[in-house]
Amino acid sequence: MHPIARPADGKPRDRIWLYENVIARENLNSASIDFWEFGVFKGESLFWWVDHLSNPDSRFVGFDTFTGLPERWRATEPKGAFNVYGRIPETSDPRCSFQAGLFQDTLLPFINRHDFSRRLVIHLDADLFSATLYVLTTLARHFKPGDIVFFDNFICSLDEFRAFEDWVKSFRVNYEVLGGVQEYIRVCLKIV
Repeated sequence: MHPIARPADGKPRDRIWLYENVIARENLNSASIDFWEFGVFKGESLFWWVDHLSNPDSRFVGFDTFTGLPERWRATEPKGAFNVYGRIPETSDPRCSFQAGLFQDTLLPFINRHDFSRRLVIHLDADLFSATLYVLTTLARHFKPGDIVFFDNFICSLDEFRAFEDWVKSFRVNYEVLGGVQEYIRVCLKIV
């Protein structure tokens, strides 16, 4: 329903290309934002954002158990996959922090202390339907026009995509697709 034009040069696009295009299109480096990533693992994508958004007032928060998936995702990722044995990624950037534990245990206390005046950029790499749906429904009343949501495994019809569909229908979410890459594996949308 949301066709995305293929690149004129025919070169494949990856998530870094998607990130860069959304940053430029939405002027994400000009004002302070809150960037929250759900499903951090070793921190590769979170640290990419920290390195590419220079506003000193932006804040970056990574949410993860750091002990692996709490349930089976698919045959190749059983319960416990992506386990880093509780090791939280290290950073010297004071703008970046982490919330260790299940989203169901850490997100609500975190948002109850949070000021939602800045633009919110969410990066969902939660993999699981249950975790993705929990994040979206918990944040639903806080989303405002202009907030951005990235999905890292949108192509998973039983997980991230299904959670998105249920959330959109249940909360009557209006959104605009900003981009997608790799046959919609990764997708970005903006709340309108």
